[in-house]
Amino acid sequence: RREADAAVSAGRVLVNGELVRPSQRVKAGDVVTLDGKVMLWEAYARRVEEEIANDATSSFVYLLYNKPRGVVCTMEPHQRTSLHFALERERARMKKIRIFPVGRLDKDSSGLVLLTNDGRVSDALLDPSRKAEKEYDVDVDRDVSAADVERLAAGVVITTLQQRTMTETTAPTQPCEVRKIGPRTLRFVLKEGRNRQIRKMCEALSYDVTRLHRTRIAELELGDLEIGGLRPLDVDEL
Repeated sequence: RREADAAVSAGRVLVNGELVRPSQRVKAGDVVTLDGKVMLWEAYARRVEEEIANDATSSFVYLLYNKPRGVVCTMEPHQRTSLHFALERERARMKKIRIFPVGRLDKDSSGLVLLTNDGRVSDALLDPSRKAEKEYDVDVDRDVSAADVERLAAGVVITTLQQRTMTETTAPTQPCEVRKIGPRTLRFVLKEGRNRQIRKMCEALSYDVTRLHRTRIAELELGDLEIGGLRPLDVDEL
């Protein structure tokens, strides 16, 4: 991996005759060259994927977790409310394998979090260019009007914190799917992931969120997994 990153940074790798960007994804049919030599990357990628899928001793771990409210999505050992302690028994079973959460939820939210030690999964699910859907059931403090459902779906202006740069951005949210499934319950399907986005969208229309529960990320569904429950992903879910 380090050698590949160095080759990309040095401008030695081309995709379809153009310089490749770091973390750029290639698709079937793309021509990849290294120092002018065509690389048979598709056959290699298929072989690696098959080895991972078929190797029972693979070190990759993929777990679906139904996070309870009050648990913080970090693996910090000094924070008693973190995943480090919530998953203490599972970590002991896995011994030296270090997992991390993909698709974090804030402390006051619950629902689907993917736990893995495979960085490729994080890239696949969270890369903004892939626009992976994330689905949430949200309760608010009062009845929601049909007009406000339409306003939320069309996009509202919110201010969010860019955690990497610690700068604030004020901009409208992208259009999304919002359905009313109860007098005070909404179902959101988002393709963007701004910090505390749904809470801020509701606040913009003077609603307070009383419950926020994520049920899906892309094709991964929580199903009937109980709160605090943990299960490995099936091969066909990967």
